Amino acid sequence: MFQVIIVGAGIVGLTLGQALKLQNIPFKILERDTSADDREQGWAITLHWALPLLREMLPQELLDHIERCRVNSQVAEDDAGSFKLINLKDCSEIHSTPSGERWRVNRGKLRLALLEGLDDNILWNQHVDNVEHHEDHVKVHCSDGGTLTADVVIGADGSRSAIRRFLCPEKHAVTPLPYRMLGVGTKLTKEEVAPLRSIDQLLFQGCEPGTGNFLYCSLLEPPTEETSSCAVQFNISWPKSSNNEEVFSDNASRLVALKLRANGFAPCLRSAIEGIAEGTPVSEIILADCQISHWNSSGRVTLIGDAAHPMVMYRGEAGNLGIWDVYKLSKEIKRVKAGESRLPDAIRDFERMMLEPATITILESRRACEDAHNWPVDQNSPLVTERKMPQQYA
Repeated sequence: MFQVIIVGAGIVGLTLGQALKLQNIPFKILERDTSADDREQGWAITLHWALPLLREMLPQELLDHIERCRVNSQVAEDDAGSFKLINLKDCSEIHSTPSGERWRVNRGKLRLALLEGLDDNILWNQHVDNVEHHEDHVKVHCSDGGTLTADVVIGADGSRSAIRRFLCPEKHAVTPLPYRMLGVGTKLTKEEVAPLRSIDQLLFQGCEPGTGNFLYCSLLEPPTEETSSCAVQFNISWPKSSNNEEVFSDNASRLVALKLRANGFAPCLRSAIEGIAEGTPVSEIILADCQISHWNSSGRVTLIGDAAHPMVMYRGEAGNLGIWDVYKLSKEIKRVKAGESRLPDAIRDFERMMLEPATITILESRRACEDAHNWPVDQNSPLVTERKMPQQYA
């Protein structure tokens, strides 16, 4: 019986699982976490140009559940869908992308939605030690001594993918970019969040002239009649200095650095960030990417999502591109099951479709990162151009 192994139960790996389930294609998902709630899943993700692909791949009941994961369904109908860039010194608008449909969804809730109905397909606490290629199958060796056999193995295990390391031992590592980022999720009162939501009901980004500081702000949980506060995400990034770059020894030092970066922001932004309570967890996010042009897997091992094309988040493309990967790969696997294509040919066809366009997207995201820290921002910068399916994917 034809069998697929997916390594990684993140958003992209689970989306592939759901797509294969709908096609009655047998699969197993190997996940390093011990359970669904083993670790935090991050703040939120914006689905935009990949939404039509999700609607084509997933059953309506699951799509409805994903839609309920939106961070602010109250304003969904009124959301203009544009990505605004402001001057952080006075909150004046610099650029606004053309409007388009978008869902800003809670990452943890999205993952739980995608896990529905996959209990029998997921093996938790599985760390892949090696992938062994054979002419007509692949063996996956796990750290607990177990071995699984499949027709094809698909690495969906993130930007530091173990499967990418096996496929590309000489060029698997990501390359850090010369920027640093701190991120935090915090609670604000209705009064504190009101001026932020007057900029945009959902999210916005901004640059501070003369400093290279960049801010991304997103609503995570709206205020309600029952609650006096709401959850907001702040990410601040800046260029690395040439020498004596600060080492953050603990959470307290990260929080201090985050607040210092907001010193020159407009009062409503500065006060919201300066008011973050002591002890609030602050994360340093490593900004890095990796360009891979090809690999040799005999058409039986491949990569999707961040495992295939790690990129920085300044265009919000990574998750959408991962969904495109799932859409194309699931179609190729369906052709194999129907006897319309040989598996090695189908996998190579998918890789040809994916790798060159993905390189363009990686470079556009990198340029958006560079432009975010280099005032003024040109209207043609990928930081502020429309979020739509890139021509190379159409």
